Amino acid sequence: MPVGIGIGRGQPLRPGVTRSLRFTGPESFHPGALWLAAAVPVLATLLLVVRLAS
Repeated sequence: MPVGIGIGRGQPLRPGVTRSLRFTGPESFHPGALWLAAAVPVLATLLLVVRLAS
């Protein structure tokens, strides 16, 4: 589940409100994008191997 989309640290907080110090990933972190970024090179390699094998 994305914590936020965009560039930077997001909207400024109200006075007296602080960000949690616990690490939850950058605000633009998106697990689906991470899986896609990891799967594309693997898929490209697999397709190349299949093409070279035939």
